[in-house]
Amino acid sequence: MCACRWGEQSDDVFDALAGDFMKPRIQEVDQLLKLGVNVTVYSGQVDLIWATKGTMDWVQKLKLDGLNSFLSSPRTPIYCNKEGQSGTQAFVKSYKNLNFYWILEAGHMVPLDNPCPALKMLADITRSPAE
Repeated sequence: MCACRWGEQSDDVFDALAGDFMKPRIQEVDQLLKLGVNVTVYSGQVDLIWATKGTMDWVQKLKLDGLNSFLSSPRTPIYCNKEGQSGTQAFVKSYKNLNFYWILEAGHMVPLDNPCPALKMLADITRSPAE
């Protein structure tokens, strides 16, 4: 039985993955998109680690056929009327098998910071009803 204590991250795991940390992975995502795999990218609007602007700049580097159509398409608002929230809580932009979500009032921990639009995003990805 482990007398381990949960923490934000395991130093052993972090050290083992350090070589893969913060790499663009554009080529791999391009391959997935080309194969028809649904790809969802999301960003918390106030995330200081992976800012939404930087994430969108990353998306613009993809080689997706029709990327300009994706970039010029409008964002669709996501509304929540739960737990005192009202108004737009997120936006989504989609083109073929690429989806991008801007989650408002959320930082790095989107599901914790703004759970309602995070749940709606997950429901979209899994094609399940969000309740």
